[in-house]
Amino acid sequence: MFIIKRFIVAAVVCAGLSGALAGMRARAAEVKVSDPTSVVMIVNRDSNDIAFMDIKTRKVVGKTFLGNNVNPHMVMMSPDGRYVVTGGTRANKAYIIDARTLELVKVVPVDIAPEHLSFSPDGRWYYQGNPQGDSISVIDMVSLTKIKTVPGFKEPLNVTFLPDGSKAYVGNYGAHWVGVIDVRRHELLKKMQIAEMPGVAKLDPAKYLGDIKGINIAAATNDGRYLYAADGDLGVVGKIDPREDRIVKVIRVGQNPWRIYMSHDGKYAITPNNGDQTISIIDLQTDKVAATLEAGADMTGVNFAAGKAFVISSTSGFVYVYNMSTLRPAGRMKIGTNIQLETATTDAADQTLYLADSTENAVVIIDAKNQAFEKVFNVGLFPWGTHIMDSKDNYCH
Repeated sequence: MFIIKRFIVAAVVCAGLSGALAGMRARAAEVKVSDPTSVVMIVNRDSNDIAFMDIKTRKVVGKTFLGNNVNPHMVMMSPDGRYVVTGGTRANKAYIIDARTLELVKVVPVDIAPEHLSFSPDGRWYYQGNPQGDSISVIDMVSLTKIKTVPGFKEPLNVTFLPDGSKAYVGNYGAHWVGVIDVRRHELLKKMQIAEMPGVAKLDPAKYLGDIKGINIAAATNDGRYLYAADGDLGVVGKIDPREDRIVKVIRVGQNPWRIYMSHDGKYAITPNNGDQTISIIDLQTDKVAATLEAGADMTGVNFAAGKAFVISSTSGFVYVYNMSTLRPAGRMKIGTNIQLETATTDAADQTLYLADSTENAVVIIDAKNQAFEKVFNVGLFPWGTHIMDSKDNYCH
């Protein structure tokens, strides 16, 4: 009799636990984002989370907390809209989030100080750059595991895949070359130096061989036919032919170009030149600088929308605007005083920008046509960047 009662009690307890676990699973599986294109992802560095803001209501529908002392750097959604990923700079880990439930599904150890990242066009591979580890971590998005570490880089920042996914090009900010990865084998194939080092480097090695400001990204043209890479120290942009992996043109721009950004119509590319506070607009048909225009200090990004270019001047609190039809200035927008602006994403309609304002813990929503804006506050602590699926302007510092 005692045995039977104990069995009944155990069965009731087990049933209760099973019900509780089922309820937890149901809550965990609750869909918060039904359409992956309907949200702006916000990477919040100091609150260690990724926030998801509904584009229509402009309200945060959920946040994914990653853990203490993570400092996420860049956020991106997989091409199929299934996952959201970020690298934790202080944690030396990659984080994979379910894009519908916003549940953290996997934490993957990578190399030192992961920052910028990219997906292969088919979504199979997630390449995580590790600047302080001088490496790229290769994560398989089927098994959600790291399968390889590709060494041999110098402060690798951004990764650009060719449209067919066969090769990836890595900007090395601690060097003056672009690395070429064979994606089939995940191996570094080649190093392409953008231009020859000037003779003055021999006279002033501390400038050119000390704290190097090299290459942020090799950015592809819209058709994927060529890539362009700006070298900060050398003040030039190199044009890369990926069929032969060689530099076919060197274009001189302003002082200390940060990186290159492609216009959505495929006609122009812009480099923000932080050394002389100008922008260089390159005509991609002639590979010549079509205009050099005054800009602001500490530029962190360029977004295109409504036929204009919006250039973010981080420490001044201004966004500088340029008419891409006339290649002339179109005013500037004062976002605030004593604030720091980070980077932005443009919606898929090319009409609205979502700019991270880290000082005010806000996202600035800019109407590109009217050059008006509003702010959404309390999105998280120190919003560092934003991302929208299918946007042409998804980038980071």
